Amino acid sequence: MDDLKEGLLSKKKPKEKSLRYIQLDGETKPRKFPPNSLKNTKYNLLTIVPVVLYQQFKYFFNLFYLMITVSQFFPPLQVGFLFTYIAPLAFVLCITIIKEAYDDIVRWKRDQEINNQIFTRITKEGRIDVKAQDIKVGHLIEIKANERIPADMVLIYTSEVSGTVFIRTDQLDGETDWKLRKAIAYTQNAPKEQFCKMRASVTAETPHKNIYAFTGVFTAELENGGEYNEPLSLEHTLWSSTVLTCGTAIGIVVYTGKETRSVMNSNIPSLKFGICDDELNFLSKLLFGLMVVISIVMVIMSGITSTFYLLFFRYLLLLSSIIPISLRVNLDMAKILYCYLIPRDTDIPNTIARNSNIPEELGRIQYILSDKTGTLTRNEMSLKKISIVDGRYAVEDKFSMEEFKFLKTLTSLENKYKYDRAENIKKMVKALALCHNVSPVTEAGETIYQASSPDEIALVKFAKDSGLNLSLRGQDYIQLTLSKGVTERYSILRIFPFSSARKRMGILLQHPSSTDVLFYLKGAEDIMKTKISQKDAVRVLEECENLAREGLRTLIIAQKILTLNEYKEWEKEFKKVSLCIENREEKEREVIDKLEVNMEALGVTGVEDKLQENVADTIESLRDAGIKVWILTGDKVETAECIAISTKLKSREEDYFEMINLPKEQILGKLDEFAKANTKIMPSDRSKVLVIDGSTLNIVLSEFRKEFIESACLAPSVVCCRVAPTQKAQIVEALKEFTDKRICSIGDGGNDVGMIQSAHIGIGIEGKEGKQASLAADFSISRFNSLSRLVLWHGRLSYKRTAKLSYFVFHRGLIISFIQALFTCIFFFSAIPIYNGMLMLGYTTIYTMLPVFSLVLDEDADIHSIMRYPVLYESLQTRKLMRFTSFCVCIFKSFYQGSVIIIMTLVLFPDNSFFNIVVITFSALILTELLNVMTEIDKFHWAMGVSEVVTLILYTSSMLALKSYFDLYYLFSGEFVWKVVIITLISWAPLHLASFLMEKISPADHKKVQ
Repeated sequence: MDDLKEGLLSKKKPKEKSLRYIQLDGETKPRKFPPNSLKNTKYNLLTIVPVVLYQQFKYFFNLFYLMITVSQFFPPLQVGFLFTYIAPLAFVLCITIIKEAYDDIVRWKRDQEINNQIFTRITKEGRIDVKAQDIKVGHLIEIKANERIPADMVLIYTSEVSGTVFIRTDQLDGETDWKLRKAIAYTQNAPKEQFCKMRASVTAETPHKNIYAFTGVFTAELENGGEYNEPLSLEHTLWSSTVLTCGTAIGIVVYTGKETRSVMNSNIPSLKFGICDDELNFLSKLLFGLMVVISIVMVIMSGITSTFYLLFFRYLLLLSSIIPISLRVNLDMAKILYCYLIPRDTDIPNTIARNSNIPEELGRIQYILSDKTGTLTRNEMSLKKISIVDGRYAVEDKFSMEEFKFLKTLTSLENKYKYDRAENIKKMVKALALCHNVSPVTEAGETIYQASSPDEIALVKFAKDSGLNLSLRGQDYIQLTLSKGVTERYSILRIFPFSSARKRMGILLQHPSSTDVLFYLKGAEDIMKTKISQKDAVRVLEECENLAREGLRTLIIAQKILTLNEYKEWEKEFKKVSLCIENREEKEREVIDKLEVNMEALGVTGVEDKLQENVADTIESLRDAGIKVWILTGDKVETAECIAISTKLKSREEDYFEMINLPKEQILGKLDEFAKANTKIMPSDRSKVLVIDGSTLNIVLSEFRKEFIESACLAPSVVCCRVAPTQKAQIVEALKEFTDKRICSIGDGGNDVGMIQSAHIGIGIEGKEGKQASLAADFSISRFNSLSRLVLWHGRLSYKRTAKLSYFVFHRGLIISFIQALFTCIFFFSAIPIYNGMLMLGYTTIYTMLPVFSLVLDEDADIHSIMRYPVLYESLQTRKLMRFTSFCVCIFKSFYQGSVIIIMTLVLFPDNSFFNIVVITFSALILTELLNVMTEIDKFHWAMGVSEVVTLILYTSSMLALKSYFDLYYLFSGEFVWKVVIITLISWAPLHLASFLMEKISPADHKKVQ
């Protein structure tokens, strides 16, 4: 105890800054701790406007238009009404600020609801109410059933006689299985009214992110002057944001606010923006360059004077509509519409679009990285095969523990099996019934099992079917009910829970009638092969491979019988290290390792996790669409390879190429060999599916990232097995670093959140492991087979519609700019606008907005054709919609139509005044744009027709209202009508005819399908 007296467990506050010393009286304030208030808002009244403006003016669109607007305050550069420039920019910014403010108010209300939740605090004076935001370190808080835990606490009392409680942790770790927590033994047995009067304390470690680890010590002064010490671990904790399932519990607060595990693990995901935004930003810069070139040419043609720079800037301002400020508004509205339509697709129920910034990115996916368990499979486990050390049989071979006469002499079992094999079966089933962390819970009169792993529940259910029923479980005992109501109770001496680091679970038990101690251990074969005898290891590992080839998840079960003296010696050493705070886990692991040697192998279990419905068809359609699918799983190699075959991730024409447990010096050679194998020389050469394990990935991701990605991208698919959650995210980051491909990650559990947030598009499945992946994702689905419709239909349509809308908005700005440029050149390079005031403002709003925006309802092919021919999705990746050639076509079309409108007006109306020229060209421009929209439609929607008719009515009506812009007498003359029709047809018909002939000669892929 000398080390304890030096500071860790002494009555004095520890000297180490990393430790936290909390008195049980609830009054200790060792130092200032963070407040317990929750704050998810992004702005306040002072910051919302400047922050939003900064975010908006990072875009070239908005920054350019801001410069244009500011320039109009400088008289020599004024080229029109100031309102014409201020209104569009102000409209865009106001809409954005209102949207951000609304979202922030919603977040603020949600925070206030949580912060103002009332809890009961226990003090020396009695119980008082306290708001969640006012809870402090050292407070004793009472939690009732179904209440949220408001801060990180150590459990000191429960209303359950066993001293245990269950909590739901789905909002913390994504798992829906209940977790068992136990109270400090000393306080559990003390009266509640004495808590604040105890001379006791909790010493806790410094706060950190790991939700699966906690180290602390409870210390109390005894009446005889002695000291009571009890080690504290994860099983004594109640983390913030978890929920108490039943009864009541009292805990002492050890961490608050930003120091709680939930907040420390709530990384703010980076804002995701699509590649379409980058492409449009690039095209806008090209348009800016075009505008500069035209202005320079016009300056040169007008003659270089001493004020040429002012004339240059005035030309720039006149042509500023080339870069349309309305593009951002149109795109944002379109994205909102896409996200509105996705959840309303009845064929993919419970689908949610959580990120309205990137719906069109669903149409750009080239790689899908998928979790397996719960994503491709149902996470519904059933025990299918058992292999014992001297034999193997399927669960379908019916037998019962009544046959075994488990606690009596063997009878019928001896007739069915040889004596030795029957003994081994007895040991195996007994181990399955006792080695677990499952707890029976009664709900609505029915007993159900709760555990952190569905695999364990499957094993316990099998033991129940065999006659060993888990009927009760407490903090220190397990009770089994045998045939004819006979019960057996085992004392729990120690439990070593499963963790991703240990990959095994152990339990020490003792039967009251025996002086021996039973030690059971179960875990993955890569760990267990070193725990059992080498003689058994060869056979057991072989059976693991056999079961894994059938797609089963395997566990090795082993046991060891200790004498009471052996156990006591070990327990003494374990207790000593368990009272340490610094490096406790490492020291405990060393002591436990001494126990886990020379164990008797009992056998292997094979658990099946059924595939979800239509998984194979979904993956096949995605592969046909040109999307490469990778599986990232924690399962062993054989299981992962079997699943890859059953899901059609690997076809019959492909072979596996394994990189398993490779040393560093062999990896580069293997990667080179793999790359050559996938570079087909002959058509008959078979492609190779890469299979790589976690240990090899560790080396690859740290030493050979680029080489690995370059080689892996040549494969038709990749299977990564035995991977940790952090490795999943690292693979995504590596793909993003060394390729320009669009990556989608999909998973269902908390361990998939990292890769979901790292990918360009994250998709979460709300399943048996909770909502954490779903809430962290950009899109949420309820089943894997919804992915094909979400991606191939909604994603493809969103991408095509976005491209078509963007080009039309560009065209709308370009055509009016070319009209302005030609008008300026024809009229002696005068820097005056052809359209001003309401005409300019109305052109991008009421006169063209509805028809152009209605293009977001267009469909180039029906749903059945798209889903039947996934190649239509691939064609969008190989021949991008937003490419330079299409952009050049858009510029040519705008130049041709703008030139025709202004030149034909002067040819057909040579004697008209400037006032009438404006009216003629503007009318022809509006009619041409309406016709352009109609001829670009693939599938007519009633809203398109309504938008065209309404726009035409609005325009003709505005002629009557805007008398200062329109000469009504002239407008209703026959000459005006027929000549405007002629100008419109000449500007529109040739391009439409050329497009029609091109489609007949070389139709697009979707036209061929239709």
